Order: sequence, then structure tokens, then C-alpha cells
Amino acid sequence: MKSLEYLDKFQNSFLEDLFDLIRIPSVTRDNKSVQEAANWLEKRLKQTADFVQQIPTQGNPVVIAEWKPQISEISAKVPTTILFYGHYDVQPPDPLDKWLSPPFEPEIRDGRIYARGVGDNKGQFFAHIAAIECMIKSNQLGAHVKLILDGEEELGSVNLDEAISIEKEFFSNIDLVIVSDGPADPTWKPTLEFGARGIVTIQLHLQTAKGDVHSGNFGGIQPNPVWDLITILKTMKDDTGKCLINGFYNDVFTPSEAALDAVKKLNRDPEVYLDQLGISYFGEEQDQPLVHRLMFRPTFNIRGFSSGSVKEKAKTIIPKEAYVELDIRLVPNQEPDKIKQLFFNHIEKLKRTNDRYKQILERCSFKSETSFYPMFTPIGLPWTEILERSIQKGFGEKPLLIPLAGGSLPLYSLYKATKKPMYIIPYAQPDEDNHAPNENMMVEWFVKGVKTSLYLLENLAK
Repeated sequence: MKSLEYLDKFQNSFLEDLFDLIRIPSVTRDNKSVQEAANWLEKRLKQTADFVQQIPTQGNPVVIAEWKPQISEISAKVPTTILFYGHYDVQPPDPLDKWLSPPFEPEIRDGRIYARGVGDNKGQFFAHIAAIECMIKSNQLGAHVKLILDGEEELGSVNLDEAISIEKEFFSNIDLVIVSDGPADPTWKPTLEFGARGIVTIQLHLQTAKGDVHSGNFGGIQPNPVWDLITILKTMKDDTGKCLINGFYNDVFTPSEAALDAVKKLNRDPEVYLDQLGISYFGEEQDQPLVHRLMFRPTFNIRGFSSGSVKEKAKTIIPKEAYVELDIRLVPNQEPDKIKQLFFNHIEKLKRTNDRYKQILERCSFKSETSFYPMFTPIGLPWTEILERSIQKGFGEKPLLIPLAGGSLPLYSLYKATKKPMYIIPYAQPDEDNHAPNENMMVEWFVKGVKTSLYLLENLAK
């Protein structure tokens, strides 16, 4: 396979280009840097693509590209058209003092590239770009390839629908969608995922007074917003991990036999999770099997709580306000808007329950920014065998089949546009530490990702 020879010859060149992209600090809210990254990508893609375009939106641009098949005997037929999705925006690097090397100066240590965005998601989508170039330069591309790079994934891809609507024709003839994002399975085996949970985020802000006060002088009079928010939150979830919001579980899907069979084959060992996470007990729904909690069940999570001051900044005060942020992970059949409505129905019901709840909630403000639909592709489609075979050749071992990834991705926008199956093939190893200090991606996994994309393009052409 000539494309493998090209990869071997130009592997270091690909890494140098990836490093140039990583050096652009394209944190989602830094529009100037994100635009710089989009310009870099447009220029880089034009080296091989038949078509490249930046789609402007109300936020950051979306970059699209297309490569037509080269091989005449294949291109004379109707070629398979694959769409790769990735995102070039990144999370903020804070806290900076936890990084062992500057977050936007990629550094290889012990076979790993350390940098913000290398795993999430620049290294993963650049593996696709490298594979496409290897095929093009070797005159072996027999599939029709398209690429979309999102500039706002870390904020919920709020303008992705807008970009897709501007270029509807580009998405009209897709056969399947491939996303390489997130970490591979904790067992360190290559992974093929058939969907992802959705998400809704909600922020509660409670201000109970005009200012912080001395906890002795006004203790017993000024309400404490922390306790009051805890009071409200305790009405939403019980001690067994069940969400108490009426109707929350009504639309939860029933896994297919094929999905349940795939889960059995995973043969999960609870001790692996206890050791990996450094925990001694499991959370969420105690009456549900462990693996079901990871993929088939929704979650109701407090992702952050802020009020007052602690540690070296501690003061003996009653704080004037408190913030809590929730992320709610959704499974197939659950709809973000419906879940949000159920949440606010619960709030209104609390107000009617007693005056104390009403007093607290009338001083609360609410904000919901991010929402993704859950997505699920049936395991039994013919693409599964092609993808399995490609991953096995690229990584050197058979992949695990994961019916539903625990995280969330903006796949629904692409599904609405294409109406075609979607698959997730992570190219980053399990301990990539995405969103955390010292995010990293193993060079070996990057190369295996490129090889997997090469074999995938080759098999799709057949």
C-alpha cells in the first residue's frame, strides 16, 4: 500500500504541521485566535483538497473541504461518500501552574505530545487529514471524502446548524459520518462507538442579600444561599442516585438485543474503574448495572458549586450569593427541550409546595446554554464490519464495540442534514486528560489513527 510508505516518509512532517496548528491558542471565546486557526486550516487543506471554504456564522467559522475520488475504475461508479467531523476550538488551559510545559508549545515527552487541544481535538482530526493526503499523494483515493471542522464545539456548537443551512448541498449526498473525538476505552483497546449521550446544562444563581456579612453578627438572620440551594437540589435527586423530577425517565430508550449483547461482550471489571478513578464506591443509580449507568442511563450531575471563600482566603461570613451548574446527560429518545421543560415544571411545583421554597426560588435566576441531542446508530448495519476491519488493521487488534459513548457531541445537527449513520472512533488513548492540565496524545496512537483512516478509505472504495 503506497500510502503507508508515504506516511512513513512524511510522519515527522505531519507532526510538525500539527504542532503549528496547536500553537494557535484557539480557545473558543477567543474569536481572533479561532479565526487564525481557521485561516491556517483553510491554507493547509488547499494543498490537497478539491474544494475548501470557511462558512462564517454569528460566532466562529466552520471550515469544510472535499476530495473527489482519483481512481478511474472506481470513480466511474457512484463512490461511497464519507464525512469526517472534528473541531478546532479548544478549552481554556487553566490552571496554568499545573502544566509541566506551556500548553500551547507542544512538547514530546516519553512518546506523548503534551499540549492543549492535541487530543481534543486537533490531533484526532488531523490524523484524518494526514490519511487523506497519503492517499492523494499516492494516487489511491477511491472514496469521495468530505470534512467539516467546527469552531465552537466546546460551547455547544451553537452556530453549527446555521453553517450547515448555508451549504445544504455539501451535506446532501453523505453515506456515513465518522467522528474521532474523546478517549478510547479504559482497557486501552481500540474503540468503535455507535452514538453518544446528549446533554443539557443549567445554571442556578441565588442571591439572598445585598452583601456578605459577619457570620456571628448576623448569624441566624441572614439566609445562607448555599444551604438554600442544597435544599432545592435535594428535591431533585435522592440518596440512591435517582432523579426525582417528574417525567425525567419517561422517554429513556430500551437497548436493543444487539446493544445488550455488545455490552455483555465488554465483560467490564468494576475494579478497573475503581482503580482508574481512585474511588471506593460508585455513584448515580444504585439499582442499575454498572455498564448501563455508563451508557444506557441518563445522569443528573452537579458540575460545579461556588460561594464564599475557603482555604487561605477563608472568611467567617454568610455569603450573599451562590452558583450551581448542572449537566444532565441524555440517552436516546430524550429531548433536550423537553428535559429543560420538566426541570422548570419542577421549579414551579416547588414554588407551589410551600412558602420557603417560593421565597428561595423567587430570588434565583436560571440560565441554560448548552444542549445536544443524544444519537444512536444501530449496531447491525453493514458499515460495522467495514469499520471493525479497518480499525483492526490500523491498531493491530479488534476494537471493542461500545453501543453508546458517555460523553456528548453535536451529532444531531449533522444527522438532521445527512440522515445517515454516525460512528465514533477515538484516536486518543484513555488517559489523554482532555480538558485538564497536561492534555496529551501518544505519538503511537496518532500514527495508528492515521493508518486506521487509510484502511477505512481503502475499504470504503471497495
